[in-house]
Amino acid sequence: MWIREWKCRCPIDTADDFIHYLDQTGVSDTQSIEGCTGHKVMCRSLNGEMEIMLSTYWQSLDAMKAYAGDDIYKAVLYPDDYKYRIEPDTKVRVYEVNSIEEGH
Repeated sequence: MWIREWKCRCPIDTADDFIHYLDQTGVSDTQSIEGCTGHKVMCRSLNGEMEIMLSTYWQSLDAMKAYAGDDIYKAVLYPDDYKYRIEPDTKVRVYEVNSIEEGH
């Protein structure tokens, strides 16, 4: 199993709308791909802004490439992202999960 993690910073006043937009774009697109097994959207207040992180879970790197393309470390950005005045990471982090402990 693999995890792909992307972050952005967003002004507090557009954060709720951006999270809704993220659900309609990045979350919806990843979840429609065979081999994507789930996701989490996490937020935290950071220096007067909201940091938003999307983690998606993948069965294989090939499944991840079906969404991200050959460069799985390049962020997938959407045309209206900047409408929300986000400061996106342009690179993502990819982790291989070595073990999963049930119930934790």
